[in-house]
Amino acid sequence: MEPVRKILIILSTAEREKAMAGLMFAKNTHENHVFDDVRVVLFGPIERLLSEDKEIRDLGAEVFKVTAHPMACKEFAEEVAVSDALKSLGCEIDQVGGIISECIRNGYVPLVF
Repeated sequence: MEPVRKILIILSTAEREKAMAGLMFAKNTHENHVFDDVRVVLFGPIERLLSEDKEIRDLGAEVFKVTAHPMACKEFAEEVAVSDALKSLGCEIDQVGGIISECIRNGYVPLVF
């Protein structure tokens, strides 16, 4: 079996502790060059959590600066009116279903928090 080279971290949880764990994992794996590529996708309740919780928001901003093309689900972001807040952190807003599928087809291993 070939070793994992690329990882797709899908952050979906509304639970603060799980969100912190996912963001820290993304930050640490990138900083320590654990994988060739680390991508982050926000999908659901975490989008609101990022806009409401300062510690999560600050960590998210750090992660989004170092990972390639962080994305947030457009539908959810618009539904809960957090698009501008997420963009200000450096996160792009788009339809993420196709992005997740494309990443998996291209060899990214998904990890969901």
